[in-house]
Amino acid sequence: IILWGGFGYILLSSFDQTGAIIEHTRNYLVNGFQIGEFRIVPSKLLLSLIFFALIIISTGWIKRQLEHNWLPKTSMDRGGREAMVTITGYIMFVIAALVALSVAGFDFSNIAIIAGALSVGIGFGLQNIVNNFVSGLILLFERPVRKGDWIQVGTTEGYVQDIRIRSTRILTFDRSDVIVPNSEMISNQVTNFMLGDIRGRAVIRVGVAYGSDTEKVRYILMQVAEENELVVKDGTSPRPMVLFRGFGDSSLDFELRVHLYDVDRRLSTISDINFAIDRAFREEGIEIPFPQRDVHVKTLPDNKQGSQ
Repeated sequence: IILWGGFGYILLSSFDQTGAIIEHTRNYLVNGFQIGEFRIVPSKLLLSLIFFALIIISTGWIKRQLEHNWLPKTSMDRGGREAMVTITGYIMFVIAALVALSVAGFDFSNIAIIAGALSVGIGFGLQNIVNNFVSGLILLFERPVRKGDWIQVGTTEGYVQDIRIRSTRILTFDRSDVIVPNSEMISNQVTNFMLGDIRGRAVIRVGVAYGSDTEKVRYILMQVAEENELVVKDGTSPRPMVLFRGFGDSSLDFELRVHLYDVDRRLSTISDINFAIDRAFREEGIEIPFPQRDVHVKTLPDNKQGSQ
């Protein structure tokens, strides 16, 4: 703006030998001009934009300091720090807008008229936007969902990346970004696997052939659980448990239930335990059966019918 303004001033000076055009232009910039009932003063508008830009730039610096330097030194948890940073950004934006309008000479007595117009607009078509905005504020203050949490909303499951004014961005396990309106996060059922504690339970189901030594099966499953470093064994969470679930069509059905220190690694831990179970069963000669069916034929066709 300064460069183009200086260029314009030099250009006018080269053509305006008397200085009348420059004086006239300066008068318009400083005193403004009338349009209907409104008086527009370009110098005040320019000054308001400068103030707005300065406050917004300061907001970015304050948010970075809060996120990386100031708040980590407090006792607030991660979700509380992120909510504080986001709310600070909203407050600073409102302050920047109010300061810019004040410098521009906006008459705040007209706020009632603007509020009436907004209410009409909300009544006609902005209900969803306002609903999502209010829901976003509820998410930030109540914090049922935080950035980095593993959640499931309907059929969408993944990690929360951002909680914005209108929507929440979820990164699925397929590395796809799913944008969920904040109103759905408030009104629908949401499963948060990491809300109060990152620990969680994993269930491994396995079947063995009929005739297998069930006590040996139980011992092997418990031993596999004890040898896995991510399984909680210190008593701070329920210890590993083996359940004999029943007699299946082709197998004796067992369940190994374990609690993990980090539920975020549940899938990889289940895979490691399955590998260990398969290896231990092979060493002990315990068979994992496949489904079998016995077919009984009551009658067979005679030779004539068979030849036909």
